[in-house]
Amino acid sequence: MAFLAPIFLVGLATLAVPVIIHMIQRERKEVVEFPSLMFIRKIPYRSYRRQRIRHWLLLLLRCFALALLIMGFARPFFKSATLAAVTSGAREVVILMDRSYSMAYGDRWSLAKDAAGDVIAGLAPDDRATIIFFDHGAQAGPRSIADRARLRELVNTATLGTGTTRFGPALKLAEGIFEESPLPQLEAVLISDFQHAGVDSAVGVHFPEGTVLTPVLIGDENIENISVAGVSFRREYFSGRERVAVSARIINRGTQPIDSLEVMLEFEGRQVESTVTRLSPGESTVVDFSPVTFEGGTMVGAVRIAGDRLPTDDVFFFTTSPGQIVTVLLVSNNREDRDAGLYLVRALGIGSSPAFEVTRTNTGAFQASDLSGRQVVVLNDTPPPSGSAAGVALQRFVEEGGGLLVVSGERSTWPENELDLLPGDIGRPVDRAGRGGSLGFIEYGHPVFELFGTARSGDVTTARFFRYRAVSLHPAASVLARYDDGTPALTERRVGEGTVLLWTSSLDNFWNDLALKPVYLPFVHRVVEHLADYRPPTPWFEAGQVLNLGEQRSLLAEFGLDDAELVAVSPLGDRVQVSGGGRAGFVSLNQQGIYQIHDASTTTGRPLMLAVNVDLAESDLTAVDPDELASLVTGRIGNDRAGVAAPVRKVSSEDLEGRQRTWWYLLVAASLFFVTETLVSNRLSGTVLDLD
Repeated sequence: MAFLAPIFLVGLATLAVPVIIHMIQRERKEVVEFPSLMFIRKIPYRSYRRQRIRHWLLLLLRCFALALLIMGFARPFFKSATLAAVTSGAREVVILMDRSYSMAYGDRWSLAKDAAGDVIAGLAPDDRATIIFFDHGAQAGPRSIADRARLRELVNTATLGTGTTRFGPALKLAEGIFEESPLPQLEAVLISDFQHAGVDSAVGVHFPEGTVLTPVLIGDENIENISVAGVSFRREYFSGRERVAVSARIINRGTQPIDSLEVMLEFEGRQVESTVTRLSPGESTVVDFSPVTFEGGTMVGAVRIAGDRLPTDDVFFFTTSPGQIVTVLLVSNNREDRDAGLYLVRALGIGSSPAFEVTRTNTGAFQASDLSGRQVVVLNDTPPPSGSAAGVALQRFVEEGGGLLVVSGERSTWPENELDLLPGDIGRPVDRAGRGGSLGFIEYGHPVFELFGTARSGDVTTARFFRYRAVSLHPAASVLARYDDGTPALTERRVGEGTVLLWTSSLDNFWNDLALKPVYLPFVHRVVEHLADYRPPTPWFEAGQVLNLGEQRSLLAEFGLDDAELVAVSPLGDRVQVSGGGRAGFVSLNQQGIYQIHDASTTTGRPLMLAVNVDLAESDLTAVDPDELASLVTGRIGNDRAGVAAPVRKVSSEDLEGRQRTWWYLLVAASLFFVTETLVSNRLSGTVLDLD
């Protein structure tokens, strides 16, 4: 039992009043008149009697009446009354506690612990209980135990996670406990803020017949939350140095406008810039920061906003490194045409992730030294480089891992036995009169075209082709795209460690109108990225993700960790086990912040930094009706609520006291005691008068 206004219990001291009344000596006066003694001198007579309680029943009635009156004003209530189900027989109770990071909002986590404590306090001696903590996964404590102290310890020492709400794993685990239980009564208490996004995961879970499900809703009606939803980067060169400009997206998920929100950019733990923005209810905005020059290798950064009631999504971590630029050598024909390659140069100049550094030359001026530091060579409507030295250098460039794009336009003749690089022999041009042809087959599973395989991502088949070259394919070549008449449009061949792509039409507006279509820009970018074997760095990972270090060889090599025995350190400084072997193992990224990957055999050298952020879907605090989830799990719909306890909103003590109204019964009982006391008092008074 608890009291809403315990200060009134001080009034219990007034119980001394009836005792004092009963302890007061009562003097009886009996007058005996003797006329003949009227003139005798009066001598005062004092008698002393020991004080004692004469009417115990009257005293007890008065004390009980005052005590009930005082307790009524103190507003008592029972915490476990709303949670403990009244059943006959021993119960198998499963307490499911949501520890997803949305439970960090305000005092939700402390209220959830209080609710779990109330359930534990309501357990009977024969009951057995299990506690399951869950976010996107589920973890159970000792199963079916009766030790209340152990259960309370599990609740008190539990901590919040960084995962999202998924009811399915926890409910499935509870289902298994119920199916194995021999006890006659089955009850589940689900304590959560009931986020809407987690309900779908519960599909397929069905509790045994007769199981009682008690949802305990932890949450507020009015939700105000602002979150950093992500960052993006824009790279540029200034005075020969690479710089990166960070932009952050901020979302106001509440119903109140934000007039002045401070947004801060940090690098290497140091604030480098701060700005202020405004947000309307439900609005998102992008905050741009000034470019920052790279001083060395990879930099660790974060974007923060002023803290609110959900601090977890008020910061977004990231890593960024220099050198995310693809170097391209564009070789044109010997014609003095300033527009040659104009569309290609403009398209590549727009790129930022990665950026493209384009160097231009022509066939006659091409030298072997031009290949130094290049990742991709584009032969745009031109024969192969003349001279044995240049040809051999190009062959070696591809075999050692370089990329080559051959655009076979009007002047792209390739003599027989000239460099064994092409996916096929280039034939004569094919003319398509009238409306022209189009692409009829595309390999959407290839990296060049996978971007266009989803809805509203651009349609490359809308381009019209009026001329293209026929190709006799090499046995080792593969076709990535064909025209509607079956002629290959884009073919690929692996040569040594490098890749060669042959495009059988032009990449300007002379033989087709592809350059005038919106898909031209992403198409050109994907072609060059594929030839450069470009793998975009991962600026951040998501909490709960398992990282396969075996797939990060190039990144590990950059830090000299590709052949090392690896060890991971979490953002809290804990050593994280690398499972499956240190050189090609797996790391569970369960905490928000910066992980460090070290060489276990040395304390020197740069560690690999990995930024980990929470899933922003959890920042949407929209709650679902608990009845919806209860009906889904128990198999009861509509008004059939047998076995499903009414949902409880565990908000405050006022809410619990308001539901019980115990004070009203206490006041009625106090009134009855006062009436009884009056009758008894009158009865005793009458008896005394009769004796007198």
